[in-house]
Amino acid sequence: MIKLTNLQKIYRTREIETVALENVNLEVRRGEFLSVMGPSGCGKSTLLNLMGLLDLPTSGTVEIDGVNTAGMRDKELAAFRNRRLGFVFQSFHLISSLNVLDNVELPLLYRKVSASERRKRAEAVLEQVGLSHRARHFPTQLSGGQCQRVAIARAIAGDPEILLADEPTGNLDSKMGIEIMELLHRLNREEGRTIVMVTHNEAQARQTSRVVRFFDGRQVQ
Repeated sequence: MIKLTNLQKIYRTREIETVALENVNLEVRRGEFLSVMGPSGCGKSTLLNLMGLLDLPTSGTVEIDGVNTAGMRDKELAAFRNRRLGFVFQSFHLISSLNVLDNVELPLLYRKVSASERRKRAEAVLEQVGLSHRARHFPTQLSGGQCQRVAIARAIAGDPEILLADEPTGNLDSKMGIEIMELLHRLNREEGRTIVMVTHNEAQARQTSRVVRFFDGRQVQ
């Protein structure tokens, strides 16, 4: 499903060169729930950004379902990303001026989905994450766990094959974190979604299909 080959990412300024990732070779199988672990600054989030086509590698290739994304123009990358990938961020990234339903509909608007279909899909995924009763509320009226559920609903509204989650429980208490993990496992188990999750939580990682570890920009396991 995802294949990274000889992946390297270097950030350069006029005076400093920082190697964020070096010589990464990694495959994520269809339907797998993969955890990525390692200390802060080891390249985990950079890896997720490259997998999600939010950033470009300095060298190496990113293939998704057999498609080599190297050489794609920005518009092509955006279209491919919108069709195939969903993102869940630690800080939710909800728009406070939009209610829950409008937040979930937003990525579908960018995909030029009709208004009636947007509403239908948004209502369906909010039901799926247990928040249909909060559709008209705003993010400031929700708990952290509820905001993360909205973020997950938004990520899956376009029916992506791959879900990328960067510390999805990092800002939540343990009870809310357990609820979010149960939801992710259900999406993986019942719908077959491929999930790649960055986490610092060893217990959560052990419950997933496989764990890969990074240290200082290199894969060590």
